[in-house]
Amino acid sequence: MYQELLTRADLEAIHQTSARILANIGVTFPSEAALDHFRRHGMRVDGIRVYLSESQLFEALRTVPRQFTIRARNPQRDVVVGGGRPVFAPGYGAPFLVDPDSGKRLPTMEDYTNLVKLAHVLPNQDISGFLLVEPGDVPAQTAPLRMLHAHMTLSDKVFIGSAAGQEGARHTMAMAGILFGDKIGQEPVTLGLINSLTPLGYSAEMLGALMAYASLRQPVIIAALAMAGSTAPVTMAGMLALQNAELLAGVVLTQLINPGTPVLYGSTSTNIDMKTGALCIGSPELAQMIVAHAQLARFYGLPCRSGGALTDASYPDAQASSESMMALLTTVDSGVDFVLHSAGILSAYLAFSFEKFVLDDEMCGAVRRLRQGFSVTPETLAYDVVAKVGPGGNYLMEDHTLANCRKVFWMPSVADRGGLDAWQRGGRRDAVSRARRRWQRLVADYREPELDTVTRRQLDGYLEQNLG
Repeated sequence: MYQELLTRADLEAIHQTSARILANIGVTFPSEAALDHFRRHGMRVDGIRVYLSESQLFEALRTVPRQFTIRARNPQRDVVVGGGRPVFAPGYGAPFLVDPDSGKRLPTMEDYTNLVKLAHVLPNQDISGFLLVEPGDVPAQTAPLRMLHAHMTLSDKVFIGSAAGQEGARHTMAMAGILFGDKIGQEPVTLGLINSLTPLGYSAEMLGALMAYASLRQPVIIAALAMAGSTAPVTMAGMLALQNAELLAGVVLTQLINPGTPVLYGSTSTNIDMKTGALCIGSPELAQMIVAHAQLARFYGLPCRSGGALTDASYPDAQASSESMMALLTTVDSGVDFVLHSAGILSAYLAFSFEKFVLDDEMCGAVRRLRQGFSVTPETLAYDVVAKVGPGGNYLMEDHTLANCRKVFWMPSVADRGGLDAWQRGGRRDAVSRARRRWQRLVADYREPELDTVTRRQLDGYLEQNLG
């Protein structure tokens, strides 16, 4: 069972309000190519505004897959999206890094490659991601190419593609074609993040990327970041109804372009701080939105994306850990299928931290273990062992304990369980310093996954050819 906040009547009321928005207010699509798809399917278009009836909406939603598999270049790293088991992907889009020594700083391409290496080796990141940070020492127009190349060569996990307009999507498809050959047109091998432009719109750049992905039936996440009290109504219900209309219109477009295109119904919407106007992603309202969004996804039969280890804190401190755990645990307990920002994010999406990347990855493992539950069988009930040991005994050296001790408990890599005296003798190192030591060791021990020489040469050649 998943965590829920809304009744069936609540969901119906939100849906009906969204349907009224789609039918009477519409959503803007500033792209003639996108508008043509709506016109050809009999939908009302006025200028750049598109209107949908409820029947047109449900007809389009009918072809969205509830579950799909994204292929990795290492088949053992394929990921299944849908069904409520969370797929974890790192933070996305941070313009700054937070360093324990220097504080806020601009990331470099070297930082980026080190983050990709970490994403590859951290045990709970199912996807290596994309746009983990924005490297400031390379030209902005070529940065997406360099980042794509890093993900394809330094990791054999699934990667997210570029959504920097039609051009970014085109480069993604071309490089994925080098990596996967004919699979690119036959099954999912990457996915793109398409952000709506709240309220009730999309940008031309994002529409260009959406159409490029859908044309090859590559998955897209269509996600909103509505801000209650700013870009959306101040009430949670009002924000949900507006965001829902906005997202569903984008989902419909993917199916008009190419029925059966995998699409994730996404949200990281939340409130603003009414004193400062700042975005709040560490708030209980964000957690409420995650729960409600996941319920709406199930209402429509759509796989969904939301949540992550989200925080407003600007350093991986106690505030960051408490807010991140609230958001991440809510996400997993709500049955969210795809978790972007599962690790590394600080300061309401503005910054990334190597140390928090490691700490959050461990948190992902703990939350995943919690959700797994435990087995109740004659073996695990252990009656015979209890009878043997009897009152006042000790189980430490029993065969049952020795046979199971390495597999029944989750084991941390960063958390301190050594006790107060050991902590004192060890220099009283805090979680950040332990996480720093761990990520530096992981990067130092990193080994690049094998990639055949022809494919590597072609990827290198494509990069050089397009750097200009």
